[in-house]
Amino acid sequence: ATEKELAIDETRKLITEANRLWRNGNYTEAFPLAERALAVREKELGTENLDVSQAVLVLANLYDDKGDYDRAELFYQRALKIREKLLGKDHISVSLILNNFATLYKDKGEYGKAEPLLLRALEIREKELEPNHLLIASVLLNLGNLSKEKNDKVKAALYYQRVLEIREKALGAESVEVADALNNIANLYDDVARAEPLYLRVLAIKEKFYGPDHQETGQTLYNLAVLYAENGNFEKAKPLCERSLAILEKTIGAEHPYTSYPLNLLALIYKNTGDYAKAESLYLRSIAIKEKTQGPDHPFLGGAISNLAGLYAVKGEIDKAIATQTRANAILEYNARLNLPTGSEREKVSYLQTLLTVENQTLWLNVKIAPTSAAAAELALTTILQRKGRVLDAMSDNLSVLRRRFNKEDQLLLDDLNDTTTRLVGLVLEGSQKISADEYQKKIKELEQKRENLESEISRRSAGFYQQTKPVTLAAIQETIPENAALIEIVAYRPIAAKGSEFGIKDLPLPEALENLRYIVYVVRKQGEVKWKDLGEAKPIDASINLFRQALRDPKRQDVGQLARAVDEKVMSPIRAFLGDASQLLISPDGLLNLIPFEALIDAQNHYLIEKYAVTYLTSGRDLLRLQTPRESKSNPLLIANPSFDLPDETQTAKLTKPATRNAKRQSLTATRSLSDTYFAPLGGTMQEARSIQTLFPDATFLTGAQATESALKQITAPRILHIATHGFFLPDDETSGNAKIENPLLRSGLALAGANQRKSGGDDGILTALEASGLNLWGTKLVVLSACDTGLGEVRNGEGVYGLRRAFVLAGTESLVMSLWPVSDYVTRRLMTDYYKNLKQGMGRGAALRQVQLEMLKEKEHRHPFYWASFIQSGEWANLDGKR
Repeated sequence: ATEKELAIDETRKLITEANRLWRNGNYTEAFPLAERALAVREKELGTENLDVSQAVLVLANLYDDKGDYDRAELFYQRALKIREKLLGKDHISVSLILNNFATLYKDKGEYGKAEPLLLRALEIREKELEPNHLLIASVLLNLGNLSKEKNDKVKAALYYQRVLEIREKALGAESVEVADALNNIANLYDDVARAEPLYLRVLAIKEKFYGPDHQETGQTLYNLAVLYAENGNFEKAKPLCERSLAILEKTIGAEHPYTSYPLNLLALIYKNTGDYAKAESLYLRSIAIKEKTQGPDHPFLGGAISNLAGLYAVKGEIDKAIATQTRANAILEYNARLNLPTGSEREKVSYLQTLLTVENQTLWLNVKIAPTSAAAAELALTTILQRKGRVLDAMSDNLSVLRRRFNKEDQLLLDDLNDTTTRLVGLVLEGSQKISADEYQKKIKELEQKRENLESEISRRSAGFYQQTKPVTLAAIQETIPENAALIEIVAYRPIAAKGSEFGIKDLPLPEALENLRYIVYVVRKQGEVKWKDLGEAKPIDASINLFRQALRDPKRQDVGQLARAVDEKVMSPIRAFLGDASQLLISPDGLLNLIPFEALIDAQNHYLIEKYAVTYLTSGRDLLRLQTPRESKSNPLLIANPSFDLPDETQTAKLTKPATRNAKRQSLTATRSLSDTYFAPLGGTMQEARSIQTLFPDATFLTGAQATESALKQITAPRILHIATHGFFLPDDETSGNAKIENPLLRSGLALAGANQRKSGGDDGILTALEASGLNLWGTKLVVLSACDTGLGEVRNGEGVYGLRRAFVLAGTESLVMSLWPVSDYVTRRLMTDYYKNLKQGMGRGAALRQVQLEMLKEKEHRHPFYWASFIQSGEWANLDGKR
């Protein structure tokens, strides 16, 4: 053999030994061997060689496990570049680097970067290998781990189950690889009954295979201790945690990032057993390790710091608690901005759930621990402004990027999303009469999964545009508040039980012992301190709201004033003390407060709120920043009215276009059992409404009768105004299609268009669901008016608003929306809308124009009941159509 061959042969031995040491956690001895192997190979083979890439990969793995992520990232990039160049991007060995590289990003908390690498690795392996190959299982395991970190337990469970099946078949039920799969499945369970048997089985396998003092054994002991601690059994958790800590300190070192986990858990145990001094010491040590090994912005560091803030709060060290919580929230917000642009809507919701307990702790710190602290109030409000309605923002951002960029690939992707939505809607509306219930549900799930995959792809394509956005600050939002206005931010939250908080057992916040849901309100003006008030438990407030809503829907009810006063006393009376000279209210409600017109509340002087204040509704005060972005309309106003629900022939047309009677209502379907047995009556009066508007805006396109189709509406491109006068519907969540429940709230609300009574199959079935409306291109539309019943209703989700048409049209891109909260009189609505557009034409604001009409109606004895004048509310931009406030 030549000297070169001998040298290369020696490096193989070095690599083999370095890998052995790495797998045993002996990094100190492994590093010099790997570094020496790389140096020799570079000297003998050059920099672009497969043997060189192998040595580079070994060092990348070592740096990754050591916690030196920046250096590991550089080595993974180099190894990947060499293999892709020499072997091609779809070679099986490239998937190995992709798999490990993705794990690095997961460990860094950069989930959006990790997932595409794992999916690419899986695609390569599934193409080259048998379906049940162990290399496929390893990628699936990492995808499960990633889903778990994002709090998507449903997807994680699916991945883990497939891993378990592959490994049990290939390796046997007692293999350590099967134990790893069982361990990860157990991690998804919070209850002892399901998780404990799995952990004990895993522990037995690992102690037998590795021995009682191995790192793998220590990790399993930690997981078991977490389970007991989560369930309040600290006596059982403590010795397991101590043993885990001792093993990890001995095997991987006292400063390794994995060692910080049992330190954090042990701190929690001491805190809950009253030894605050030991708890603080352990928290600080855990945090120091994380800062050194995982960097200053890691989400687990944010969770650990939040734990420490909770300890300071329990100890009564208020200034320390606020400062520490502020730092924790900043880290977690950084990670939210990093990760929320990626994933489907469901995945975004799951991810935000990981931050909910920190949000509750921040509000608890303000309300219960530091009620007189201005800093605590500002921190609480800032957190609300950053989190509330965040998924709606993220989804809207993803779609708006593609709509503005709109290259050929983007168009095809959006077309695919809309086509899949149409197929899903068609299946839901058709019901399951023609096929078995099981087959029907299977088809529904397949289409829903395809939509979710397309949403994820849209997020991936648009994520880079938003990753560099600045964090939302209270100061930035205050700058946008007009001098005469007050921002009213209401949030539903659960305060921590009086016994104290128990946060971050797994280094991320977990659900804790919480009190009943409450409403809290924050009021902020352009200048001055934040004002706040705990409004009390949500249950009695919601009960008053429900009674008020029932009275609003019936013009014959004589007790509407009394019920309006009751809600005002609970909600607005405490707020009114903070309003000063404000004449405009920018209200961001939460919970059932989303479903009432605040304008119809009555104060102690027997005056409606509308008589003193102009009101605009926001999803979050953060909307004030979004409204600063200019949007250009792409086409003239579009008016849609009096659709031919039966697509009649000429002999029927005259009958159906006859004006509606004075007492007709634009139909509400909230009382029907399903769309399948609902008949949409003609609305001839809406023809006059649209004609009146067209005289004011002569450049408007007018679609009516058989032209007012779903397909025509779907083809629009950002008209300046979109006015739709028809029937609206929202079906409660117990409604069915055939014999199958409709779970998605955006499939249970919508608008009736031409052919709605005929329920044709395909993309023009006459029903535009909210889910389909969310796919409209309205980026640049100044105003959408839904002149129909119940268009502001939907499924209320705390922190995210109302899932229905109002959410759909925001997703579609409109600046402002006028919608209804109950069935409306056709005659009164025609008059209200005509006068509204007259005011708009004269240059009045989108909010002020509506208020002016409502005040005029309020003066009329026959229309004084809020049923007539208060059904429509305005949300979003309140300026006039030219943008002047």
